[in-house]
Amino acid sequence: CTQFCGAVKMVVKTDTCVFSNFRIYPGHGSLFIRVDGKAFWFINGKNEASFHMKRNPRKLNWTMFYRRLRKKGTQEDQLKKAKKRVVTSSAITRGFQGLSIDQLKAKKEETPERRKAAREADVRQIKEKKKEEAKKKKDQNAGKAAAGKMGKAGGAQIKPARTSAPGKQSAR
Repeated sequence: CTQFCGAVKMVVKTDTCVFSNFRIYPGHGSLFIRVDGKAFWFINGKNEASFHMKRNPRKLNWTMFYRRLRKKGTQEDQLKKAKKRVVTSSAITRGFQGLSIDQLKAKKEETPERRKAAREADVRQIKEKKKEEAKKKKDQNAGKAAAGKMGKAGGAQIKPARTSAPGKQSAR
């Protein structure tokens, strides 16, 4: 036994479930023999019941038929995940709309602190412009309001009096 124990592997005869295609080990599963003599092995009652209800195993996502049909859990799938290719952007080699390669590289090498400082400076500059525009607008409105209050004659502006109540026609 000492010479052959490592080399000999025990082979267990397994059947496959007709419905789910799972392996059935010895001592498990049940056998159904149809009237015409065809034998069907099932791993459990769930599979047997589904078979008798004429359910399609390709539409039940827990069966091996479904998984094979949709290429789930295959070796190829795992290999594809392992061999994900690194795609280099063509923008880095040739630039894009309005930015040359040198500008892109400079932007990439820029530190976050520097970028933040530049953004704050831009925001400050925009706020100052808005303040100046608001001040100019206020000065213009103040000049118009002063001229508008005086009227054409230079005195107080008088509104014409209403001749009748609102909504009613005047008696003519």
